[in-house]
Amino acid sequence: MRKLAIGAFAFSISIFAANYIFDRSLTLYAALFCAAAGAALLAVRLKALRGAVIAAFAAAFGLLVFSAHYDLTVERAHRLAGETGELRFVLLGEPERFDSYSRADARLSVKGLPKLKCILYDSEGRLDALESGELITAKVKLSAADLRYGVRTERYTSRDVYLTATVKGTVLVLGRKPTIESLGAAIAEKIAGRADAVFPKDTAPFAKALILGDKNDLYRDDALYVALSRAGLMHIAAVSGMHVSYLVSILRFLFGKGKRSALVCLLLVWSFVLISGLSPSATRAAFMQTMLLIAPLVGRENDPITSLSAALAVLLFLNPFAAANISLQLSFAAMLGLMSVGGALEEYFTEKLSESRAAGIVKYPVGIVCFSLGVMVFTIPIMAANFGYVTLLSPLSNLLCLWAVPICFVGSFLACALSFIPPLGSLTALGISLLMRWIFRVAEWVSSLDFSVVYLSHRLNLVWIVLFYLSIAAVFVLKLKPRWKIAIPLATAVISLLLSHAALVRFYSSADGTVAAIDVGQGQCLAAFAGESTVLIDCGSTSYAEYNAGDEAAGYLKSCGREKIDTLIFTHLHADHANGLERLANLMEIDRILLPVCSGDEEALRETLSCALRHGIRVESVSDNRAYGSGEIGLLLLGSMAEGSGNERCMPVVVSIAGYQVITTGDAPAAREAELVRMIALQEIDALIVGHHGSKSASCEEYLSALGGRRAIISVGKNGYGLPSPEILERLRSFGYTVSRTDQDGTVELRING
Repeated sequence: MRKLAIGAFAFSISIFAANYIFDRSLTLYAALFCAAAGAALLAVRLKALRGAVIAAFAAAFGLLVFSAHYDLTVERAHRLAGETGELRFVLLGEPERFDSYSRADARLSVKGLPKLKCILYDSEGRLDALESGELITAKVKLSAADLRYGVRTERYTSRDVYLTATVKGTVLVLGRKPTIESLGAAIAEKIAGRADAVFPKDTAPFAKALILGDKNDLYRDDALYVALSRAGLMHIAAVSGMHVSYLVSILRFLFGKGKRSALVCLLLVWSFVLISGLSPSATRAAFMQTMLLIAPLVGRENDPITSLSAALAVLLFLNPFAAANISLQLSFAAMLGLMSVGGALEEYFTEKLSESRAAGIVKYPVGIVCFSLGVMVFTIPIMAANFGYVTLLSPLSNLLCLWAVPICFVGSFLACALSFIPPLGSLTALGISLLMRWIFRVAEWVSSLDFSVVYLSHRLNLVWIVLFYLSIAAVFVLKLKPRWKIAIPLATAVISLLLSHAALVRFYSSADGTVAAIDVGQGQCLAAFAGESTVLIDCGSTSYAEYNAGDEAAGYLKSCGREKIDTLIFTHLHADHANGLERLANLMEIDRILLPVCSGDEEALRETLSCALRHGIRVESVSDNRAYGSGEIGLLLLGSMAEGSGNERCMPVVVSIAGYQVITTGDAPAAREAELVRMIALQEIDALIVGHHGSKSASCEEYLSALGGRRAIISVGKNGYGLPSPEILERLRSFGYTVSRTDQDGTVELRING
């Protein structure tokens, strides 16, 4: 079994290397090198080198698999990209409706073309009435899924999606062509319908996430999503090993532990995973359970490390790009932590408590805490790299909530089954909902505690993570006693975290103030803080799938030691300046919102006012030029035009800290800038936030000349508009501006007199 583990790990490591280290052109050369190394080691004929031989050949095979998969998927997708025509697709799931568009998972079904998985997008509602398993034809424009605005991304390919298709004409249904995926999706849709029928509105999204892995409605309840994420409880809503183990335990209880029972379990477990969407975490869990159930049937002992490595290798063989899937990374890192650290911690403390009278009482909570800490050891770096924050109090959350999860899991299935007898189904769902609300309340409470989440926008916040892992390495190298192996890393983490936080507060307090253009992708979000006052100007991004401006703003401010926003100003209410409000309000306290009286977008205004009402935020409309004070920060709001487009109605803002002034005009066009030249003394402005993300329709020569040419910052991200325009960049250089860009430089920070 260990030989399988060596080969599987080597295969998997080579796939990760091909994704993250090797250039595509070097993959085959690396495979040849590994094969040659394996052949050379084999020729030595030493038994001690057998593992190295297996690893070398497995690595070579992995690199060849990656190369072949790339040619069969990505290369073919690139050849199809840019084409427009009538094509056939099989829907793999029911289309989802969002505010301004619909989307559906599908697979190309055209003779002579590769059967690549793709995502259909439509802004006219033509997909809304379709169902999973239907064979359709539509005029579409194809794009390669691994390229977004010319920049490579693994967001889709890690989920085995290689094309995106924008519907350009009528969609016709030709019939049905069920696939395994669409069959699973259809069953899931039926179960989801039963859950919606019996569960209350506030708990139905959680029930569907718990039993189906369907988190779409859960994401729409932003406050709940934020609480669960920050409390470290989102793993409950992602179908994983925990859920699969619950299912197997129930099935073994019902059917016994014989061979027939094992086969029934295998069938139902894989059916459950299929219905839940074949997510990496669920598939990994099913594979490991399969090896656990099969091992006694074939006379072998199950080895968890071998099962884990084999499961990873199988998933990466099916899709090598899944190495970049965050769900897969977290799932396997968590299992590795459970096996290598969590189990050892539990064994150590159980042994210490074995002689205590309270051993039986404390065994469960001690086990929960130990396994939670074990999971954190390997998941912290992944969370830090991908989410920009780390949850520290998940052991407390798990201790308070995990006892209720199996009851909610089984009860949700039972409520759906009883939904055909409405009174019984609804009564069961109401009882289960009480436990779900307990989980919600715990999540809200834990996420509100100090240091429940540590944000990592500033490099100083990374110091404690580095020291934590260095201390772990040190205690194992020095071969210290078990109690020191536990105490030293924990003490190092706590002390270094407190010291880095204190150093960060001192760093920012040493300056008169700070103004920053936060990197939110294609959008704008400006922060200004001095003393105890914090001001935010705009909070939005069109790169919503990759950036949520509310997340980015809160992460940056909290990393800088700011816990409250005194004033939030919107230059206007277009999405790329305002759509992060809901997430921001769920993460930080906001005292007041200032916005132009003529926003030009009634729906956006209603959403803004509704969010403010829910969170108790004061809203003031500004119709003319007005000066505001926010502690040590001076604000000059320059009204807005009563007529014209949304951009023409932008409200320019001047921020002043210790005599240093920064101006932003939002997306105001050149005509509005020309008005400003005549309204205020622009020569006193020290820094310019370039208008309209670097569009050539803004930052006119008259405006730039009046400002005097100092520092300019462009808030911009990946986009299809050609921003920032070459004309603007040349114009800024000709007027002597020093230019910074968030798409190249990340968050741009100006420390005033620091």
